[in-house]
Amino acid sequence: MTKAIVLYDGDCNFCNKWVNFTSSKLQKNEISFIPFNSVKGLEKIVKFHIKNQNSVAYIHDDIVFFKSRAVLKICRQLKFPYNQLYFLTISPTFLLDFCYDFIAKRRLKLTPKKQCCNG
Repeated sequence: MTKAIVLYDGDCNFCNKWVNFTSSKLQKNEISFIPFNSVKGLEKIVKFHIKNQNSVAYIHDDIVFFKSRAVLKICRQLKFPYNQLYFLTISPTFLLDFCYDFIAKRRLKLTPKKQCCNG
């Protein structure tokens, strides 16, 4: 089985905390988390013709999922009880994406900004 790739906003503190949490809850180490603005991230953006960098991207077997579908694909690979969130795939995508967009627009306000080591 090939590893899935998740592209995310590495400059966002909310996204970084979410990636750290998710990494610790994976059933197996089958996801590579790569920031959009890294060298590998830029390579994947070009390879998969990704134009929307305002969303998390989940790539597996050369298929790219965005927004809520990407999050649910990730949830499917988490330990119990988090993997149970995958049942939400029965919900309409437009409704799940509305919820995703609601959180995404407020993500910078949900966590404090990164602090510089110079004070």
